[in-house]
Amino acid sequence: MATLRILLSLTVMLLLVAAASAGDYTTAPAPDGFRGLKWGTPLEKIPGLLAVNKAGFDDTYFRKDERRAFGDAEINSVAYYFRKDRLYRVGVSFSGRANHFLIKERLMAMYGPGRGVGQRYGWMWPEFSVELDYDDDAGSGALYYTYEGAFE
Repeated sequence: MATLRILLSLTVMLLLVAAASAGDYTTAPAPDGFRGLKWGTPLEKIPGLLAVNKAGFDDTYFRKDERRAFGDAEINSVAYYFRKDRLYRVGVSFSGRANHFLIKERLMAMYGPGRGVGQRYGWMWPEFSVELDYDDDAGSGALYYTYEGAFE
């Protein structure tokens, strides 16, 4: 009887540990791209991108005719980041608490509840993350989609 209790206790503890570690990841599918551009797309295969000509923005591009909306939110800009000439990250900048709310609401509808720490909120997958950040003092925020896996 004591052995059965010990085995049952160990089984319950293992299930709790597995559930806690699985809770780090979002159950919705990870986004496979942004605005029709798949992660890992080579730079030369994306027409209309212009390089950001500022110090510290190597391998960063933008589209001159970028749509200035994300769902119902108004956004300021979208930046496309490349690693080894392949798309791996997109950054969206926005202003105002109302736009922050609208973006977060849309992301929660798409990916479910995320995790928050201070003004940062995010969703994680094994090789991907989405991070939403807002700075009350500046009145602005950013949304980042980041592919963290390897390219074939």
